[in-house]
Amino acid sequence: MPLLDLLPGIIWSGFLGLVIGNLATSPIYRLPRNEPLFVRDPFCDSCSAPLKTRDLFPVFSWLMTRGKCRYCGVAVPAAYTLMEAFTSLLFVLCYLKFGFTESFILVSLGMTAFFMLAAMLTLDDFFADRVLIAGLVCGMLYRTLFDHTLFSFAGTAYGGLIAGVIVWKLSGKPMSRNMAAFPDVLKLLVLAGVWLHWPHLIFLVSVAAMAAGLQVASCKLHKFKPATCNLQPTTPKKYLIENVIIAGAVVLVLLT
Repeated sequence: MPLLDLLPGIIWSGFLGLVIGNLATSPIYRLPRNEPLFVRDPFCDSCSAPLKTRDLFPVFSWLMTRGKCRYCGVAVPAAYTLMEAFTSLLFVLCYLKFGFTESFILVSLGMTAFFMLAAMLTLDDFFADRVLIAGLVCGMLYRTLFDHTLFSFAGTAYGGLIAGVIVWKLSGKPMSRNMAAFPDVLKLLVLAGVWLHWPHLIFLVSVAAMAAGLQVASCKLHKFKPATCNLQPTTPKKYLIENVIIAGAVVLVLLT
């Protein structure tokens, strides 16, 4: 299809992605701090000044204020603006792949959930189970729509669970039967299993296992205990496995 014919859809999908990305930044900030999502209007976390409409335009407001709060001058983390920009790009890629279809809606929202999980892990060492559930629901609906059966995702989700246990073991962390103690890696591999078919899940698990091996090797190099290495704030490999899984799952979903 000629680019001129695609241009209106690219513009609309990019704009929609900016809006969704902007909305996603609120739970990214508030969930780790146990703040209600909808009770309080947007505010500056430094001076608590309520943000006005002109402060809420995705990406552009941050650029216009040179990355600072308009009221107190404190720098606003670029991570939230990057979230908006990446989500906009994600929606454009989903439009180019699926058009404005049911798959566009499910994949773009599901991959946004992946982005949100990565952002909260990286910024606040927090894993939001509610965002995980949203990603699982979108993935189940997408696989049902794609495979024309309600049970297509069950086998790969179970495969992701088993793979998560294996990577858990390779990471050197103490294992437990308590579900509350399940690591983020296991949850993410289950989520990836819901979204991916077997060949792509096996590839992703192989990459995650390699990342786990690199993490253990890094722990030994820095003389950390494997069980606590991933908790060291100065470790360069922090959340390596989790972010590899997230990035790999998003790329595989978009390319296949």
